[in-house]
Parts: sequence; C-alpha cells; structure tokens
Amino acid sequence: MTNRQTGDRGTHVADVLDTGCAGERAGNALAIADRTFHLLIAGPCPPAIDGRKVGHGLPARAIDLGELRTRLLDRAASDALKDAAWAELVWLARTGDPAWVVGCVGVALPGLKNIAGRVIRTSPARLADDIVSELLTEFVAQLARIDTGRPRIAARLLLWARKGAFRARGREARHVPCDPEEMPAGPAGCDADAVGVVVEAVRQEIISPAAASLIIATRLDGMSVQDFARERGVPADRLYKRRRAAEARLGAALRDGRVWAVTGDWISDPGL
Repeated sequence: MTNRQTGDRGTHVADVLDTGCAGERAGNALAIADRTFHLLIAGPCPPAIDGRKVGHGLPARAIDLGELRTRLLDRAASDALKDAAWAELVWLARTGDPAWVVGCVGVALPGLKNIAGRVIRTSPARLADDIVSELLTEFVAQLARIDTGRPRIAARLLLWARKGAFRARGREARHVPCDPEEMPAGPAGCDADAVGVVVEAVRQEIISPAAASLIIATRLDGMSVQDFARERGVPADRLYKRRRAAEARLGAALRDGRVWAVTGDWISDPGL
C-alpha cells in the first residue's frame, strides 16, 4: 500500500517548486525543495512506497522517501532496484498529487545539486538563479514524459535536468564550446550545443546514459576522470576506455548525420 499526502501540504509543496514562493529567489529553489522534502517526510504519515511491490531487495513494508533515497544512494543498490523504485515514483507523480512531485525532486536532490553546482561553477554568477530554476523546471516536466519502460530512469531524468541548466546558460552564450579533437563536430560545426549532441545520442541509443554522464562531466563540466572514478568507486582506466569507445560511436554518428544539434530546444521528441 502506498501512502499519499494531499490537501494543504500538497498544494504548498507544488507552489514551492514554482521557485517564486514566499518571495524567495529562484537561486534558492534547491534549498527550498530540500526543506520542503524534509517537512514532507517528517510528518505523521510521510509518503511511502510499498517495498513488496518494488521488490529487488527492499524490505516487504512501507518505505518512506527519506529511507528510499538513502537506499538508492547506497553503492550496493542494483540498477534493477533503482529502475523499479523510480518507475513507481514517476507513476505516483503522474497521479496528480503534488506531494509526489516534491517527493521525486527530493529523492533526486543529490544528483540535482551536483549538476547545478558544476554548471554554475562554469557560468557567470548572475545566471545562477536561472540555471537552478531551469534545472528544476525541466526535471519536473520530464516526470510526465519520461519512458519508464526503458532502463536508467533516474540517469535520463538528470540528463534532461542538465539540459535545462545549460539552456539557461545558453541564453547568454548560445552554444556550449567543444574541442573538435574531443567532440567531433557535425554539420553545424563546433558551435553546436555539445550537451544536445550527447543527449540526442542517448535518445537514439548510440551511447548509454552512463557514458553520456561521463562525457558531459569530464569533457564539458571540467571534472577529471580520476575524480569521476573516485566518486563511483571504479578504476579510472576503465572509464578512459569507456569514454573513448563512446566518443568513437558518437563521432561516427555525427559524421554520418545520424546525430546533430541545433540551438534552442534541440530535442523535439520528449521520449528520452
């Protein structure tokens, strides 16, 4: 059985995610979402998913969203568990209860904060509010659109959120710069939106979401492969090989015209 939070609290948390609540600046949107999520799970009847329904090692009982987030962040959590849990969360968010939308944001907050921090570090400070606002807006919008029948649901949601963050930054600098030696240019040349190229390649299943995250983090966000490997507890040489293989597939797709990126909303198909 799944608990559901409705009424005044549900309405309030939906308003908070509009990032204009109570006179707060949009740049505080993630902090507001974090506080609201903790209020949501601290109540007498916090939203919970049914561990028996989700399976994949979850206890056969109600799992509140705070505990669920902890379990999903555990390195021992399998991809099957993550996908089953996120499929349930997305389904609940689509029921129309705004508390579940906040719940989804709350469970994804570690990843959302990580993306926001990286994009903001490489952007003008005055764009920070817009970056965070677009990040959250895109994430929430994709809850209604994401294909939960495909694997890596959370990773794909976060890729879309990153798209929103770069879109906000791109209003001033229309294109994310790319090194022709590192990200082979398609018909539009190196001015193409590199993040758009990568995400489109994921949509077409040319590269995996994991490979896309690696490329974006280490080629566009300035993170070293060693740091990326350390965060995930995997050997760096394995990631170098994975990145080379993914970029080779991406380069081939760019050269033969299967993938390209244009400015603006470069992905028209919301089915990622």
